[in-house]
Order: sequence, then C-alpha cells, then structure tokens
Amino acid sequence: MAGNRVALALGSGGARGYAHIGVIDELRHRGYDIVGIAGSSMGALVGGLQAAGRLDEFAEWAKSLTQRAVLRLLDPSIAAAGVLRAEKILDAVRDILGEVTIEELPIPYTAVSTDLLSGKSVWLQRGPVDAAIRASIAIPGVITPHVFDGRL
Repeated sequence: MAGNRVALALGSGGARGYAHIGVIDELRHRGYDIVGIAGSSMGALVGGLQAAGRLDEFAEWAKSLTQRAVLRLLDPSIAAAGVLRAEKILDAVRDILGEVTIEELPIPYTAVSTDLLSGKSVWLQRGPVDAAIRASIAIPGVITPHVFDGRL
C-alpha cells in the first residue's frame, strides 16, 4: 500500500483516544502518507503531536507513567466551570512540542472545539498548537474552558 495518502479525523474519548496512536503507527507501518489531521479533544492532542512529528515522544512518555504519576497530573480546580485544569498534562505536551504554531507544522492540522458562548463549532487552524489542543480538550464541568483567539 506504499504511496497511499490519507487525511485523519480523530475523535474524542479521553483515555480511549490513545487508540489513535496505534492506528497512526499502523498506517505509517503500512506506508501511508498522512497529509492532514483534524481532531477533537484527545484526537486534537494526538493529532497535534503527530502533525508536529512528536507523537512517538509523547507515546513513550505516556507509556512510562506510573499510576502515581498519572494521579499527580490531575490538577483540581475550584472553578465552577470544571473540576480539572489540565495544565499539568499540557505542560508535558508543551515540553514535547516546544513553541510551535499550527502554521509551522509540516502536516496541515485543525483542532476542533466548541465556543461555549455561542454553542458553535470552531476550527482552530492558526496560532500555538498547545493552546489549540487546550481549547479542544475542555469539557464543561470537567476540564475548565480555555480562551483561544478571543473565544471561550
């Protein structure tokens, strides 16, 4: 199947989103050229790392986590908008990604989010990758929202 091109749409799903990593590995193993990625929530996280060429580093980091280390990544929030801030996990993502914008990525990338004020879907296609991921992983009542490009 060498030479086949594919664009990926990666969905949400929390920890189940780690399955995206295995799918991407298999596609690469079979010779597929990933030419575009869009993702929501965990799909945005995995997709952003793949688009930046850093997914393998993230996968190794995630595999190395002990149960205690996972619990330390939880950063409770007292805000009514969510019980977790998700900043500790995003700090790890930032360490892996570095400071990179969506426009600089070698693979076109879109993080999908919802503007909580309008209820409309938002396609994040410019700006810092980590901020787009953070906006996409917000879950009302669970993970606090994040302002990105003037939207909540």
